[in-house]
Amino acid sequence: MASKNLLLSAAVLLSVLAIAAAAATASAATTSCQPGMAIPHDPLRGCRRYVLRRACGLAAGGRLYDWSLKERCCQELAAVPAYCRCAALAYFMDGASEGRLLEDLPGCPRETQRGLAAMLTTPGECNLETIHGGPYCLELTDREMPKY
Repeated sequence: MASKNLLLSAAVLLSVLAIAAAAATASAATTSCQPGMAIPHDPLRGCRRYVLRRACGLAAGGRLYDWSLKERCCQELAAVPAYCRCAALAYFMDGASEGRLLEDLPGCPRETQRGLAAMLTTPGECNLETIHGGPYCLELTDREMPKY
């Protein structure tokens, strides 16, 4: 009987430790997804020009679609750990009070730019895995997004 109680106590203790370790890992991932930690201080700066051209039709020299801009943007996003990509996109879209990368422009509201930015991890764009185990940022795409 004593050995059963000892085994049961050990099993309960191991379960509690496993839950605590999982919670600590999730908490560390959440807190490390800050600019200057797992996200660069100036995240996805190269994506701004790509988003402006692709979502708003703002092109220099008459070229609306520039593969090199998309490649640079996707490389910057790929350099962010998968568990922080959605946080990096959220920061890119809404940013801190200063230095926001997406701003209302004549003929191109910020919401239009946000629509494309939220889809940068999807198969039609950079096709990168996120914390959700696939190429989607569920918290950024919970509403109907425009088609580009």
